[in-house]
Amino acid sequence: MATTQDLTLNAITATTVVDATTFTIGFDFTDAGQKKNLQYLQENNYQLFAYKGASGPKQITAGLPTWFAEPFTEMFGVVEIDYTPKYKVYVFNQSVIGANTTIKMQVLSDEVGLGTALVFNSDGSITSTSGSVPADSIQIKNNRPASTSNVTVGLAALINGSYAPFCAFTSTPQGSINMTPHEKICMFAAQIGLQSGSVTAEAAAPGCTFSFSASTIGYDLLVIDGTYGLRNVDGTPYVTQISSGESLNQLLNL
Repeated sequence: MATTQDLTLNAITATTVVDATTFTIGFDFTDAGQKKNLQYLQENNYQLFAYKGASGPKQITAGLPTWFAEPFTEMFGVVEIDYTPKYKVYVFNQSVIGANTTIKMQVLSDEVGLGTALVFNSDGSITSTSGSVPADSIQIKNNRPASTSNVTVGLAALINGSYAPFCAFTSTPQGSINMTPHEKICMFAAQIGLQSGSVTAEAAAPGCTFSFSASTIGYDLLVIDGTYGLRNVDGTPYVTQISSGESLNQLLNL
């Protein structure tokens, strides 16, 4: 089973697969100016971070799990990051989630579609069930006895061929949560020691936000000279630049 650390950059064109479109985020480090910026990022131990979110009750207050964390030392040439809106539900047996906690997907469901209802059982299994679920959401019921402790649940989405967590909610015994994923993305490059699953509340450096849709399935980005923020390549779909310290929840409209 792939872990949250198994994210490997690859390069494929955006295609329609099964019932979901693969969206892409591209960088071109063959350009002389971008190659110079890449050299700086590599020499100073920068990583590229990505965040997305989901709406739902009892979202943890400490922030969002880091969805994507990739060191620039692993990048060169033309880089494409591929995201397909396919989901699995995870469970983490820790209920008190503070800043910099790393979410561990200790239990991971099979791939599930939107509109699906699931049950988390005392033995750690996740099973499907019938229920009235909004068409844009996935429901998880915590079927453990009322006397047991809370757990953390959330959604993992497919990025670069592996499932990684991008949202987190506190799940009480016998309670249900509807989780509605969003297609807005936040990205930045920073010198911080986070990994996929690490919880943080704010953008740690200048970056950008953008939204995927049926009409916009790819974004071409570049690293800005001097600030090492991110923006879109001229003439390609527009992204909104953000500043260090901005709230990830507000940036992603959660």
